[in-house]
This record gives sequence, structure tokens and C-alpha cells, in this order.
Amino acid sequence: MNPSPPGAAARQVVRRHAWSGFLLLGGVLTVVAALVTERLPRVEVLCWGLGQGASALAVFAGTRRHGLARSRPWRLMRAAVVVAWVATTLGWGVGGVWFGVSELLELYRIGTLAAYGLSLIALIALSLRTDGSRWAGLLDGGIISVGAAMPLWTFLIAPAIDDSGRLSAALVLALAPPVIDLFVFGVITRMILDSDRAPWLLLLGVSYLALFAADGVYLLDQVAGRPAGPLTTVGWLGWSVLTGAAVLHPSMAGAGRTRPASTSGRNRVLVFLAPALLSPAASILGGWLRGGVSSHGDVVVAVLTLILAVLLVLRLSVVAGIAETRAADLRDALRQKDVLQRSLAHRAAHDPLTGLGNRALLSEALQGVIADHAAHPGGPAPALLLLDLDGFKDVNDTHGHPVGDELLIAVARRLRGLTSDGQVLARLGGDEFAIVLPGTGLEAATAEAERVLSAVRAPYTFDGRELYVTTSIGVLADTAPTTASDALRDADLALYAAKAAGKNRVAVFDYTLRAERLHHSEIAAGLRRALAAGEFSLAYQPVVDLATGGIHAVEALLRWTPAGGRSIPPDVFIPVAEDTGLIVDIGWWALEQACAEAKRWHERHGIAVTVNVSGRQLRERTFRETVMEILTRHALPRNALTLEVTESMLLATGPAETQRIVGILADLRAHGVRIALDDFGTGYSSLAYLRTLPVDILKIDRSFTTPLTGADHRQARAFTKAIVELAASLGLSTVVEGVESVEQAGVLQRMGCPLAQGYLFSPPIPPREVDDLLRATPWRHAA
Repeated sequence: MNPSPPGAAARQVVRRHAWSGFLLLGGVLTVVAALVTERLPRVEVLCWGLGQGASALAVFAGTRRHGLARSRPWRLMRAAVVVAWVATTLGWGVGGVWFGVSELLELYRIGTLAAYGLSLIALIALSLRTDGSRWAGLLDGGIISVGAAMPLWTFLIAPAIDDSGRLSAALVLALAPPVIDLFVFGVITRMILDSDRAPWLLLLGVSYLALFAADGVYLLDQVAGRPAGPLTTVGWLGWSVLTGAAVLHPSMAGAGRTRPASTSGRNRVLVFLAPALLSPAASILGGWLRGGVSSHGDVVVAVLTLILAVLLVLRLSVVAGIAETRAADLRDALRQKDVLQRSLAHRAAHDPLTGLGNRALLSEALQGVIADHAAHPGGPAPALLLLDLDGFKDVNDTHGHPVGDELLIAVARRLRGLTSDGQVLARLGGDEFAIVLPGTGLEAATAEAERVLSAVRAPYTFDGRELYVTTSIGVLADTAPTTASDALRDADLALYAAKAAGKNRVAVFDYTLRAERLHHSEIAAGLRRALAAGEFSLAYQPVVDLATGGIHAVEALLRWTPAGGRSIPPDVFIPVAEDTGLIVDIGWWALEQACAEAKRWHERHGIAVTVNVSGRQLRERTFRETVMEILTRHALPRNALTLEVTESMLLATGPAETQRIVGILADLRAHGVRIALDDFGTGYSSLAYLRTLPVDILKIDRSFTTPLTGADHRQARAFTKAIVELAASLGLSTVVEGVESVEQAGVLQRMGCPLAQGYLFSPPIPPREVDDLLRATPWRHAA
């Protein structure tokens, strides 16, 4: 932030307090002019010229400073101040006092009346600058003016006329300013009520109050035949000085803004009641005190009273009109608010993409039918279908999210066509939908689910291309859940079962699913504690060279033994770890532990360690860097580590992700880490993949091992031998898993299979027993 230039702060202070300095100097000049009245007329003229000239300059400077130079009311006000200055200085001061030219005094009187008229017009224009009815402002000013006119007539004007005996030109000229002042008084009072007593407007009001007082005193002096005295000088010159101070005041910055019209308020009511009640009473009372009122005085008071009554009636009609307008505006606002509330309520309960109900609406509807069934338990319980689109992520990844959104809309349209009155269809989020079927048994609910399955399976056409998508459906029926959340939980368990069973099918909830899910949750909770509590360990199973009987490598196998409990099989806890994502941290622990324990085995016996890698772990962006870091930290040679992956793990992702993972494995392989392809023959088993996948070792699944010695062994042996020969031709090693008998080992040895693994050689053993196994006599097969 740049500092202010030198002197800028000082100039700001001067501008803020210029009005008070001007008011002080003008007040001194006014007092001097009053003191020298009649004694030093030329000095008085000089004071008048300086005072009114300075006021004119102040009005010009203030309106320009506050951006009001082009405002029509303020241009009129500037003209009024200039005309008053010119008329007083030239007509009265120079012409009348200095040179004694009586004709110039007429210029003074005419100019003074013109200044009065211009200022009145300027104030009326200012009072009309509201956002309400302009008639209201004029009527307010009229009511106040007429109310003040009655006592003015009774106590000032009527006595002046009676005392003079006739209406001379001088008396008319003396009467005109107080009459104009009446209207000014009404307009300014109305403006003060609407402006929250802005300081500049209060100063302006005081200036016109001083002018009104001076005009009244001047009228009395004219009737009495006296020359104007010091009081008139103070009032007249004070009007100029106070007007200049008002325009210089900082609050003038808001004078150009349109003010809201006020139609009520205690002050306004009191101002209107005072003219309506007190003015006629004061006029009548004044007439009695003066010993009776002339007929023309009665007529004037009566006319003014009639005018006041008419103005009050018109003002009330304006207030009523404004009230009706505001009532209509209020009705419109309430109607719009109601429409907005309904719109917001609809949006809060509906999905913006498909227009279906959302989870909140579904829960409310589901809770309603559950409560209704509880109150009338005779009929079947409500059923719930929970469905999820199969492979919807592939649609988004392949064709983009706009096509995915169109597909969701099309699915919603088909589902809407299947539902009938009383049924509730909702989109819970993503590609998940739900249908509530009140009072529907299991058979009808299952039939409805099959119809949904068939409808969703039909092809979709977008921009000339056909898309196919299926759905899995979980059915909850013939049960009586107590809450909507319980119903959604049980239907979700059924949906999970349909997904696990192969997708594109219907699964019905039963209570074993809940027990399985509870067991799944318990396993997941235990896994979260196990890593921190040190409950995991590794067991190692050797990979044997069938030709020499020596141990070629050891495979690290994960084991979990909760504290104080029995060991949990890997096929139980590893799928849960995969589902929850905990397998990533567990996998890094296993790799770290295996590399730490395998270092001495490699140094003493030259064997490698094989570690299984999870698909989730392999998809980590830092997989390569973490593997290399662990090898470096434990000083294990890279060729002493074999990462074991499955064929399905590599190929079940999208093409881009598969290509990225293959690149990472190829880079690790280029640095010496070996890659083993596990469970070969049970996954995609496309031989073309072997040309592109960065693989060193093929591990033949144990499902091919048992048939080798079975009754019908010819086909199994031919298939296994083909894999072994193919791997050899590609320069790959082959490991056959699950070898448990000498006969199986002999068959594999005669086929030329180099490596085998199984209980025949050793079950998985703790790390402390691996050294003993490595020192033992090599395995030998009796020919």
C-alpha cells in the first residue's frame, strides 16, 4: 500500500473542518455588521458584501466538492445566493447607501424576492428527491405551511394590516417574504423528518429559521415606521452564512442520494396533528385576546382551516395509496417467497440431474410405509429394491461424464416407466437407485426386480452409438425393518451379494448376509488395530529347483494372529483388507519385513525372496519409488527381490492405467527386480499378453497340479507341458504351485519344469526356521 503524498492528510483535515471555520468567521462578520448598523453604514455594507460573497463562494465550492454541481436543485440554490448577494451589494449597499440612488433600491427589493423564490423552488425540488410519491412531499409541506400561516396571520400579518390602515406597496413587499418563509418552513420540516436529521439539513433549517425571524421583525418595524435594526441584520446575513456552512459540511456527501419516502413515524404524526389541532385554536384564541377579529380576519382563518382540512384529507389518501401499494408489494413478496420455499423444498428432496427423489425423500417415504405397516400389520411388509449400474465408471472413463449423465437420465426414464402410483423411485447418488414397493411380498418384489434388470439391460443409443449397461439389484422383502436406515442397510447387503456373485443379477436379503457383514466389519476393525499392535508376521515357503533339489527362493506369505486369539486364514482377512484399502499399508509392511529378513539368506545362500503385491498397492503413484527405497534401506540387491502379481490385477483396470502399471513394472525389471505372474491359466490366459507384459517367471496355479496324477491325466499333463515349453521358448522360468506328492514332482521333473513349490518340500515356516531349512540336505526325487 503506497503512503499518502505529503500534505494530503492535512488537506483532508482542512476539508472536514472548513464548514466550522467558515461558520465562525461568518458569525464574527455578522456580529460586526449588527453592531455598526445605522452608525457606520459603509462598514455595514462592506460586511454584507463580504459575508454574502463568501457564502456564494462556499455554496459553489461545497456543491462541486460533493459532486452536486450539475444537480438542478443545487444550481437553483447557487443562483438564489448569487442573486441575493448582487441585489444586496449593488441595489442596497452601493446604490442606496453609498450613492443614495433610490431607483437601485427597487433592484434590491426585486432581487431579494427573486432570491426567495429561487430558494423556495430549489428546496421544493430537493424535497421531491425521494423514491416515494412526490405528491406526498408537496402535501406535507403544504400542511405544515398552512398550519403555521394561521397563527402568523393572527399574531403578525393581521395586526400589521390593522395598524397601517391600508395595504401599501411597502407593506406588501414586507409581507411577501414571511409568506414565502412559511412554505420554506414546511418544506424544510418535511425534509428533516425524512433525512434522519442530517447535519447539513439542520444547518440549512436553522438558516431559514433565522431568515423567517428577520423577515418577521422587519415587518413589525415597517408597520411601526422604524428602520431595520440589528436583529434583521443578524437574521438576514446569518441566513447566508449558515447556508454556506451547510453546503461545506461533510454530511453533504449524501445529499445527492435519493431518500426513501417515510409514511409513518411518531414525529411525523405529531407534526401533522399540531397544524390540524393547535393552529385553528391558537388563531381563535389570539382573536379573542385582541378584542375580536375583523370579518376579513374570520374569512382568512376559515379559508386557511378549510385548506388545511383538504390537505390533510389528500395526505391521508396518499398514505392509504402508499399503504395499498406496499400491501400489494408485500403480497407479491410473500407469494414469491412461497414459490421460492416450494422450489427450495423440491430441490432439497430431488436429484437435480434426473428429477427423481433423493436419499432424503426416499428415507422419508420409506419411514412412512414402515410406520404404516407397523400400524396395520395385516398385509405384507414394504419391499425395497436397491440397484447399482455395473461398469458405469467405464462409461465415464471411455465416453466422458456428459455421456454418463445422459445414460443416468435414460436409466431414470426407464425406471420411471416401470413404477406405478404409490411406489417411490429415487436416485441415491452416483449410479445408485432405489424403489420402494409398499405392501409387496417377496415373489412380487423379485418379479419387479427382474423387470428392472431386463429394462436396464436393453441397449442405449447416444449420437448414433449404442451403449450397454447392466445392473445388480438387492431385494429386501418379507422382513419388517424398524427404521429406514435399517432397510437401506439390509438392501445394500443384498446388493453387495449380487455384485460379488458376478453382477447383472438379483440377490435377496437374508440374515446370513447381515452376519457375514458383521464379521466383515469385525475383521476390518481388527485389521486397523493389527498393524499398530504388531499382530502380523511372515511365513516363508521354499521354491525348489527340481533338477538339483536346492532351494531357489522363498515366498513370503502374510499371517495374522490377533492378540489372545487364533490365527485368521489369509483367504479370510486379505479380501477384507482389499475392500477397505488397508492392504496398501499392510503390503508395504510385508515388503519392508521380507527385505529385512531376506538380506542374510541372500548373503549366505544366494536365494531370492518373493513378495505378493496387491492391485491397490500397485496402483499407488509412488509404488516404484517406494520399492527402490526399501531395497536401498536394507541393502538388498535388486535381483534378490521378486514381485508377484496376478494376471487379472494387471488387466482388470482401464487401458491407460494398465499401460501405466506395465511401464512401472518394466522400469523395475530394467533395474534388476524380477516380476512373477501368479495364477497363470486361471485368469485371462491370453498368450498374446506374454509378449507385452514385463514378466520373468510364470507360476502355474495349483488347480493344474492335482489332475497330473489323476485318472484322466492326459489332458492336464498336455496343458501343463505346453505352458512349460512356451515359457522356456520365451526365456521365462516356470514355477508349479501346490505340489504335495512325490508322484506329482516326478511328472513335473520329466516334463522339464524347472521349479516347484508345495507342502511336499515344506509348509510355510517362520523366519527362524528358514536358516535350518537352507542348511538341510537338498531334496532328491527317487527315479
